[in-house]
Amino acid sequence: MLKVAGAPGYARWEDQIRRTGGCSDPIHITGWSVAKDKTSGEVLHRYSTENEPGARLRIACGNRRASRCPACAWTYSGDTYHLIRAGLAGDDRRDIPATVREHPRVFATLTAPSFGPVHNRPAGRPCRCGKHHQEDAPELGTALDPATYDYAAAVLFNNHAGQLWQRFITRLRREIAAAAGLTQRELKDVARISYGKVAEFQKR
Repeated sequence: MLKVAGAPGYARWEDQIRRTGGCSDPIHITGWSVAKDKTSGEVLHRYSTENEPGARLRIACGNRRASRCPACAWTYSGDTYHLIRAGLAGDDRRDIPATVREHPRVFATLTAPSFGPVHNRPAGRPCRCGKHHQEDAPELGTALDPATYDYAAAVLFNNHAGQLWQRFITRLRREIAAAAGLTQRELKDVARISYGKVAEFQKR
């Protein structure tokens, strides 16, 4: 650390670290770019990582999982909170009126099917394996019986989760339109379905 602090370009290195927000595993980028005027071809800006400390530009990894990068996960969590709050309560800075508070809203939890029993921490009771697991126990969420756990179905479900969500939203629009006595095209003229979606990995 002392070697880095005493090296030329330390101030720029410190600025890069600050801009990553304390990322645990920043991405190192190398290369160059040139911005030109479309009409005249005049070079407006030229940049190369050769001028950066270590000839690399560091940017935040952006990982959403706290186990991989607490800093980026914290930033993502905060951004998500403010976006969802703005959608529910309004936000002048995002041009979302406060009248959205009067709109119908639903907090829905969609749960994946079970692929087999796993190690968990039921309140006040031991796990099915007979142990009381600690909060950070590595076996939490792993299969009680790997021989019978449906790993293939678990992988396929997670891989298709995005498509399942889109089908759910399509069906939801159809059902709302039908309940209101409207076609889907007519529904678009009088209402819009807005949503915030959060996926959470479980260690029960």
